[in-house]
Amino acid sequence: MAILGLFAFINTFNPFLWSDLLHTTDRKVYEGKLVAFKFNTIFFNVYKFGKIVSSERFPLDKVWKIEFNEPEKRLESSYDLEQNYEKLRRGKRSKKIVLQGTTKWIDTGIDVRLGQDILFDVTGSIYIDERTSVFQNGELELNWNKGKPLPNQPTGAIIGKIGEKGTMFYIGADRAPFQVIEKGRLIIGVNDFDFKDNSGKFTVTIFF
Repeated sequence: MAILGLFAFINTFNPFLWSDLLHTTDRKVYEGKLVAFKFNTIFFNVYKFGKIVSSERFPLDKVWKIEFNEPEKRLESSYDLEQNYEKLRRGKRSKKIVLQGTTKWIDTGIDVRLGQDILFDVTGSIYIDERTSVFQNGELELNWNKGKPLPNQPTGAIIGKIGEKGTMFYIGADRAPFQVIEKGRLIIGVNDFDFKDNSGKFTVTIFF
């Protein structure tokens, strides 16, 4: 499939220097960056004003086309990318939170302001049932369930919100900056509908 070849080429470049345009079959257009394509699903970071505001998953049959903007000529290695993240984290305060797999939400104790950039670095894994272990981006196969805080995002993924009634957002394995769109207390949690059979933990380092 052509989209796989395109992804293999562009994913080696710096994601902060240009953006792609994803067009859905219902005529919506998303500006951002193609992250991955697997299990007939497109993983796409959505940008606003040059910053990542959400990480979305689009079933392939819902995507009309993706326009790739011309990247820089110089290839970006994984080492270079990590150095970019290190620069973005530099000078920020940090706090480490242990997020148990049995915890729906946990108050980080961090108050954020409108327009502030925050970053996440996560280690660990959890079980979302007795047999299924997942990392911070959740179950690979997307299963919609209205009982999850974010029904259209993977079970077991790390999610967040600002304030008890704030807009929820997907964090997963995204290490790039999130731009805060409302002020308040940062809360993180696990996107699941049944916590009784969960176990394990994530360690989430937040740079703010």
